[in-house]
Amino acid sequence: MLGFMLGSACTASVAPSTVPNQMTTAAAPSSSDTPRSSPTSSLLFSLAGEQARLVATVVAFVDAFNGAAVDRALALMSDDVVGSDCDYCRGIVMVFRGKNEASVWLRSRAADHDHMEIGSVVNENPDPTSGADVVGVSWRSRRIDTLPRPIIPPVAAKVVFSSDGRQIRAFGNSGVPCRV
Repeated sequence: MLGFMLGSACTASVAPSTVPNQMTTAAAPSSSDTPRSSPTSSLLFSLAGEQARLVATVVAFVDAFNGAAVDRALALMSDDVVGSDCDYCRGIVMVFRGKNEASVWLRSRAADHDHMEIGSVVNENPDPTSGADVVGVSWRSRRIDTLPRPIIPPVAAKVVFSSDGRQIRAFGNSGVPCRV
């Protein structure tokens, strides 16, 4: 399962000083490996109930992550969660398995005041009959105390959910190499 998390490059670019505050959510499957936010003329969108649950779980997780609410973020992860993330300061990929290791990752990110701003959430499940609920989350920006300025991660996170969509089973947010 970790193979999908380590498959793409994790370099970053400097975020612009002003970023429009708009999120685009796509309900249709996307063929793009790295979904990016695109301006729209309206904020109208359509989601099925199951899709809305997935988006709500992602938003709740990112809100907990950004608020350094480790226990709340952990509650949104399954016991067997796996994940990865870029440590941009050290230029390495951090990998975790299970809630204990996820807790260590979350606490390190909270200590560094890590903050991720969602750019877009797209349906990445090519076969809805498979039972695997997957979304891609692109980031508009990421701010970390130990970095001199915000970055725009070029790799979208791949998020896999439990069957009810209420917990994250996998959070792949990195690639090799990780550097600013």
